[in-house]
Amino acid sequence: MNNHASQQSRPWMRVAIYSFMTLCVVTIVSILVLVILGYSFNRQDGKLEQGGLLQFASRPTGAAVWINEDPHSSRTNTKAAVVAGNYNIRFERDGYRTWRKSIAITPGQIGWLSYARLIPEELTPQPLREFESLAGALTSPQRNWMLLQLTGNQPVFEVVNLQGDAVRYSTLSLPEESYTTPVTAAPQQFHIEAWSYDEAAILLRHSYDDKQEWIVLYRNAPERSVNINALFAVAPNHVEFAGKGNRLLFVQADDVVRRVNLDDQTLSRPLASEVASFSGYDDKMIAYVSLPKDDKRTVGYGTIDLVDQQILSTYPADDKPLHVAMSEYFNRRYVSVVHDDMLMIERGRLPQGDNKGDMRHFAQVKIAEGTSRLSASTKGRFVAMDMPGGYAMYDLELKKYDKTAWTYSSDSPRPLRWLDDYIVWSDNGGQLRIYDFDGANQYTLMPVVEGFAAAVSPNDKFIYGVTASDKGFELSRVQLIQ
Repeated sequence: MNNHASQQSRPWMRVAIYSFMTLCVVTIVSILVLVILGYSFNRQDGKLEQGGLLQFASRPTGAAVWINEDPHSSRTNTKAAVVAGNYNIRFERDGYRTWRKSIAITPGQIGWLSYARLIPEELTPQPLREFESLAGALTSPQRNWMLLQLTGNQPVFEVVNLQGDAVRYSTLSLPEESYTTPVTAAPQQFHIEAWSYDEAAILLRHSYDDKQEWIVLYRNAPERSVNINALFAVAPNHVEFAGKGNRLLFVQADDVVRRVNLDDQTLSRPLASEVASFSGYDDKMIAYVSLPKDDKRTVGYGTIDLVDQQILSTYPADDKPLHVAMSEYFNRRYVSVVHDDMLMIERGRLPQGDNKGDMRHFAQVKIAEGTSRLSASTKGRFVAMDMPGGYAMYDLELKKYDKTAWTYSSDSPRPLRWLDDYIVWSDNGGQLRIYDFDGANQYTLMPVVEGFAAAVSPNDKFIYGVTASDKGFELSRVQLIQ
């Protein structure tokens, strides 16, 4: 009878065991999911709260991390799980200046403080090479090259290879058959306009006889240089490389924008007409602001894929600033517009003909008056505005607006220039000075001549600039990583 009773109890025991095991698995999985989502137990108020994650990185690495005056257990590059709240972060490393940043963390957020550039306490400019004259300088997008223009009236350049500790130089000349010889005695001028994103070509503008022409000069094959005016029988007033290659370009002649293809030597139908200004988005699309018509101005886009240009928004035909920039961040399309003292950002799919798209309001911010240029950073996170005496940024990730004044003034304001994806620089007042995107961590690095290029080497070890010398000019550098 005892054996019979034991056999009757075994199914219930198995059910109890299996139920207990299932409960344990569910509990463990739930705890792991909560941990992954950033939940932790707050001992102060006895509640389960979702926190966030702080990611730390610096150049050079090995900096001590302080979180709200408490030392972190490891050095950069590292991370820390934190509860939601406001944090004051600082990085410290022997021989370098302290780096500081404040950040607000919301539940489930990852705060990326992975762009800190530590600056040595002592900076000594190192002269590299003297030049009797220099008319211009421009750094390539990936910071591998710097192009120095020796004189303004001759297309002769010095290409500086910044890859590695030893700087290398080579001379690059535009063939005479690539440009028009002036008829009058008036001096000609060559202007460096842009590098292609792939760093294979340079866009030049040649002014002569009250005319101008646009030429693509190839760094490794100058004999392949192309005169856009001559090849396509156009007279552009503005030209840009289209996309990340060097064989497609957007050209604006009068108020019409088209795309030229250097490979098949074709000129596209108009992407947009009645255009006051435009900027390229990719190799097919431009964003534009129209000329006034019927007491209104429009913001829109044109693309190779559509016959008609598309209107996105309409504004009064007043004299207030109107600018547009299109960008992509984490596979989402953003359209940013500045009108007068308002920045408006929408996100979503663009309208295409009868398809209305799904562009939706993302942000609207009152900004300082006087925006002269609107652009997006290379990776799309920041909407940048050139302002009188400074700049402003809207951070799409943090949904945060910051305005920064230049420390030094200049009589010749220039477009905002990026040192890397998070840091901008200026040479106002003859001082090379860098600023975090939000204006924090400002440092003066060395005296320079205004109007030339500055560049950090690809290995982040040096920063280069043009300084004055007894003979004229000098390419110099300071060492950032000791």
